Amino acid sequence: MRIIFVFFIFIAAPSFGQKPAIQELQEINISYSLDSISSKKKWEEMETSEIEALQAEDAADLIQKLTGTSIKSYGGLGGLKTVSSRGLGAKHSAIIADGFNIQNTQNGQINLGQIHTDNITHISGGSARKPMLMLPVSAQVSGSIFLVETFENYFGNAGLQYRTLGKLGSFNQKGTYSALKFTNKKILLCAHGSFRNADGTYPYTIPNGDLTINGIRQNNDYQDNSFGATIGFKGRNSIVRMGYLQKNFNQGLPGAIIFYNTFSDERMTSGEQNIFVDYVLKKNKYFFRGFLKLNKNELLYKDPDYLGQIGGLQVRYENKTLQIGTSGGVELSENLKIHFGLEQVTSELNVSDSSFARPRRIHNYGLIGLTFNLKHQLHLKAQLAAQYITEENTVAGGAGEQFRLNPFIELTTKEFKHNLKHSLWYRSSFRMPTFNELYYKNIGNINLEPEEAHQINYTWSLLPIQKNNFEMYLRNNLYINLVENKIVAIPTQNLFVWSIQNIDKARVYGLDIKTGMEWKLSADWKAAISASYSLQKALDITDRSAPTFRHQIAYIPLHTSNIDLSMNYRGAGIRFSNHLVSSRYCLNENIANNKVDGFLISSISAFYNLKLPNHHSINMRFTVKNLLDNSYAYMRSYVMPGRNYLIVMKYAFN
Repeated sequence: MRIIFVFFIFIAAPSFGQKPAIQELQEINISYSLDSISSKKKWEEMETSEIEALQAEDAADLIQKLTGTSIKSYGGLGGLKTVSSRGLGAKHSAIIADGFNIQNTQNGQINLGQIHTDNITHISGGSARKPMLMLPVSAQVSGSIFLVETFENYFGNAGLQYRTLGKLGSFNQKGTYSALKFTNKKILLCAHGSFRNADGTYPYTIPNGDLTINGIRQNNDYQDNSFGATIGFKGRNSIVRMGYLQKNFNQGLPGAIIFYNTFSDERMTSGEQNIFVDYVLKKNKYFFRGFLKLNKNELLYKDPDYLGQIGGLQVRYENKTLQIGTSGGVELSENLKIHFGLEQVTSELNVSDSSFARPRRIHNYGLIGLTFNLKHQLHLKAQLAAQYITEENTVAGGAGEQFRLNPFIELTTKEFKHNLKHSLWYRSSFRMPTFNELYYKNIGNINLEPEEAHQINYTWSLLPIQKNNFEMYLRNNLYINLVENKIVAIPTQNLFVWSIQNIDKARVYGLDIKTGMEWKLSADWKAAISASYSLQKALDITDRSAPTFRHQIAYIPLHTSNIDLSMNYRGAGIRFSNHLVSSRYCLNENIANNKVDGFLISSISAFYNLKLPNHHSINMRFTVKNLLDNSYAYMRSYVMPGRNYLIVMKYAFN
């Protein structure tokens, strides 16, 4: 019966589609309105100018500026960085780059430290399901979503464009990025490449009882490079894109600093290749998108001092993923639209260790939904998604079959006085355990259950003041997440070996507040201040007799906050950023021995844009990070860098 139900959804799904939500189409005029209450985008997104002003090293530094997010960082440049949104795990969030999921079925945790910001022109996040009808269904049914748009993959009409930059920073950090792009009304051609490395050695200070340990972070070197190309063609009613991207990484794996043992010599070398094809059609009231993406991840892990193994341990992993799907819809009337989706993601893992699992997973998605305007006062969005997963393991038992129905419904009011707007929504989502969580022989647990979440959210937003030279905005979120079989992953000896467990029942109660003001002081001077605060009370409510009952779940902070101030004069500016994370616990039992201290990190950056004749420009930036030289850690024993510096110079044509 389940298979028949999914089959009928899948048959209906391929009928229509739409373009990737974050792409800019001109003649076709397919648009996607992000979650904002005015034409200015203020809430959970950043554009190029703000991204450059922040001087973020990677996507993690950007995403931590969004409300409701918690970053887990295991060191400085090159260290593993993941995101948790609203108390849900990293695998419960979808990272979408240029309309495609970033996939890794082996470990499931997308390393935000490996996503450069040099080419990012837009980033946004949130949990509500706005009309992202052209994204893959797997993204539309995820617990939360972060959208990334890059310079290389969107159409325009600017002709020949060139970008190149170089950067120098602390810990012998060096990096470069270049892209050559040509766009007109019919063609997109782009080639790009990047390189970055650092030795990663930085001094640290951590308390140990009544003593203080001073040392130098070791085995933290990092190097990556990438290159790729995109080609696209635009017709009167359609667009075709094709692209290739390759990334390579070579890094040490810094271990936990436990008492006086700072030795670590494990290494990881990895590579990634992506090929994608994307087709979008919009004609009259119909829209359609078809896409295909092939992803291959290779990883080599070395532990020369692995106990009981002569010559140490060396294992090679190869993870292949094929993503294919359609999405689309039709406008039946001025007030009613329906949309469909179909997707299949096939993943398999091959390992050089003959005793390791050989899993193969086929994940099918189907979706049908509608948007309806109720007398122009209320906007209703509703959809029902079905997921059917089969998994085989040729070495031992596999995860078997799974089937889920995931509904979503949202009611949004029209904008009242001062752009006051209300929204109430409910969503059901779930995520499968990754291959490592199930099968990795040091940590895997074949009995892990999928993580399921029921999310309820209420939002109101307001523009109380909106004048030519001054504007103020305010937004508030209240939410509750009912989570079953929450999967918690905690690193043990290094960033490759983890502890995995299910928490049978968890509750997350949350509050997000974001406000900001902008002044236009004169024709040349502008100032802005923004502040956000998030409360996440994530509790284990599994067993009243357990010592962890109603305790905060490991590594989820109760409070996070951001305060940013900026001042701009013509082409120059300065930005002062502050990020606060409260204390949290390294294990689910909230006792003093498990407490990890909170911290406040401040950074200051200065920039200058020099416009030259004939569409040439030079952008210079200088940033001091961890301005107060605080000793801190997101994760216990994975100490972060002290005060450090970064200098960037960027040249652009057109």
